[in-house]
Amino acid sequence: MSPGESMNHMLDIDQLLETSKEEFGRYDWDGTFTEYLEMVREDPSVSRLSHRLIYDAILNQGVEESPFGDPIYTLFKDKIYGQDEGLRRIIEYFGSASRRLEIRKRILLLLGPPASGKSSVVALIKDALERYTRTEVGTVYAIKGCPMQEEPLHLIPDQLRPDLLKESGIHVEGHLCPRCRYELATKYKGDIAKMPVARVVFSEQAAVGIGYYVAQSASADDASLLVGSIDEDELRGERLEVAGKAFRLDGEFNVANRGLIEFVEIFKADQHLLTTLLGLAQEQLVKMERFGSVYADETIIAHSNEGDYTKFMADQFSEALRDRIIAVQVPYNLQVKDEVQIYTKMIEESGLEGVHLPPLTLTTMSVFAILSRLTPPPKGRAIKLLDILRLYDDQVLPRFSPNDVAVLKRRDPNEGMSGISPRYVMNRLSRVANTPHLRCISPLRAIDSLWRGLSENIALDESDHKKWMRFVEDTIDEYGKRAVREVQRAFEERFEHTADQLLNDYLTEVETYLSGEAAAVMSRRSKEPDMMREIEKHAGVKERERDKFREEIHLFFSILKGRDVKYDYSTEPRMKAAIESRLFPSQRHMERTLSRPRFARQQVEWARKRGAIFNRMMQDYGYCDICANDTIDYAVHILRGGRVLHQLKNNEIEWSWTLEPEPPTQAIQQPADTPE
Repeated sequence: MSPGESMNHMLDIDQLLETSKEEFGRYDWDGTFTEYLEMVREDPSVSRLSHRLIYDAILNQGVEESPFGDPIYTLFKDKIYGQDEGLRRIIEYFGSASRRLEIRKRILLLLGPPASGKSSVVALIKDALERYTRTEVGTVYAIKGCPMQEEPLHLIPDQLRPDLLKESGIHVEGHLCPRCRYELATKYKGDIAKMPVARVVFSEQAAVGIGYYVAQSASADDASLLVGSIDEDELRGERLEVAGKAFRLDGEFNVANRGLIEFVEIFKADQHLLTTLLGLAQEQLVKMERFGSVYADETIIAHSNEGDYTKFMADQFSEALRDRIIAVQVPYNLQVKDEVQIYTKMIEESGLEGVHLPPLTLTTMSVFAILSRLTPPPKGRAIKLLDILRLYDDQVLPRFSPNDVAVLKRRDPNEGMSGISPRYVMNRLSRVANTPHLRCISPLRAIDSLWRGLSENIALDESDHKKWMRFVEDTIDEYGKRAVREVQRAFEERFEHTADQLLNDYLTEVETYLSGEAAAVMSRRSKEPDMMREIEKHAGVKERERDKFREEIHLFFSILKGRDVKYDYSTEPRMKAAIESRLFPSQRHMERTLSRPRFARQQVEWARKRGAIFNRMMQDYGYCDICANDTIDYAVHILRGGRVLHQLKNNEIEWSWTLEPEPPTQAIQQPADTPE
């Protein structure tokens, strides 16, 4: 390192140290209650209650608007997938509670299976709250030195509070903790004006404003972990002195005052703790048994699995607490594209190095996982489980309308509350990735791992085996269809450009038609084919339905244009299906083109066409040489009606397709200047 580089390095370190020092003291503010009261009189929102503070923290992260006017909360965007309904209800809860409505005296219960995203949602809310209290608009003040970061307005006597509300609109709720009451009486002789106030920053790590508790079992819970411990050496003296000195106020309920507490596995707690929790939710009091109670203003966010919740609901002694719970389901995601996003995010956070993932591997694993979560259709219904998966994933199927999809989603409110978890899928993927010398994890290799993991971890009886075997077969069916579409997409050079142009041409024709310029349209039709009807036929739109379809498509894309939202041919599911049907080569043509010819004179053209598709899959669609070649071969195999899987009598399976494909032969490898 040169002297100049050394000096720059030292300057960077000095700057780092200085910035760290500034950050440490950035949130320091000390004053008196008199100064704090003046701030509150100027801006009453300074003294927000916990639900309002959390709601403002969520909104502070930003709120966008979807193309169709629905709010999108930046806090959860690109972090939580497939939980739109649950997130909507959570925001509604905080919105209502922030206005001091009765709902704030309810426990927010996130109910869902393991790894469905409950903890992730709470973690984001806690993180937003921490960051918000570090901002100017989210500043929180407390009585200095109070272990419960006491609201300074609690110093105001009860008899003066109505006048303060009438005069300044300042609402005061709650009373001093024993520590602050003793401090005021002894050190400041009741002079509230001199009581010191300081700024506090919430931090779960520092145990300020954010508490966390995991219920272990009915016999292992220690109440002091929640309500705080007592110093036995300070139990002598007058009641005020005992309360002020003996109460350590170091329980999670004390820590969470003015913020939130996350209560994990709530129904595993013993009855005594649940009763204490009820008192906190209903009366905002932390009961200290024979020593009275302490006021606490905090949001309780609990989570549990459905099994424990069902047992709790059946318990006749739980009626009082049941009335204090608002349950929000956080089920497993049921959309393939969202599931892929979940896995992609998990991989980014954990790392998966040295092995390539073909575009369809995560998709195929998602299909298997979601099939296990879906409610089977009633017997006799002309719909299969795989059809339901496709409809939920915005695929267009004959005989099914968007209304049919809405009906399907309403048929079972508990759909998605069971099945295999994203965590299990990632565990199986990681296991495959550790296979020595494996360069590329094919979709079939991933399916095999998911299947074998079940038999390793679950004792499958005959009925279970048949059920999971159907999921494997359906997943292979869906993978085959998607593999064929991948090759069809790569069949034509610049497919997306052509598809987008076709969409724009259609929208132009529709706009002209709906604007009343029918004469111009009819004149053009006499000279060239009706492009609109050609596209609509590929979408399965009958003649009598064409006007309604055109109006719907025109309105959909007009809204996107009006909001300056980018779109392409795949944005609207029906148009995507129609355009792909119009542009994709027929499966018969594709099979003939890509099947290796018998005669040598035909193999040059075959290699050229196949090589062009092979290269496009690598250059444009994220394939490597191994999976591009395997996907092309597999698509041809499927189009020929070839089998992939055989069930053996011992409930094992045998693959008739290689699970670990090799690189292609030189004849169809990409040119030397093609990036690998």
